[in-house]
Amino acid sequence: MTAPQLITNATTNVTGMYTIFQYVGEVAPFFFSGILFAILIILFVIFKSSSPYSNARPFTVACFFTMVLSILFRVMDFIGNRWMYVFITAMAIGLVWLHLENSQV
Repeated sequence: MTAPQLITNATTNVTGMYTIFQYVGEVAPFFFSGILFAILIILFVIFKSSSPYSNARPFTVACFFTMVLSILFRVMDFIGNRWMYVFITAMAIGLVWLHLENSQV
């Protein structure tokens, strides 16, 4: 039995998962940044529903996880620097929001 044929019209030889993800990043450049935004929203909703706190803490925790994922995606060259900076900036905004909320109490 022969192995199934993978993508044949790719610009590089697709031999595994990493090269498939690279190909997807070439064909749809906003795919992985969209995935990160979806993860951010899903994590925010999960942490908000299980947290009695205001929106600052779940937002900051969700931003932290997506920031770490964006750094990993950038190291693997799935997203550009701009998108990594967007998630780092969102994390910074979350930290400032959390600090301002805690200083009022």
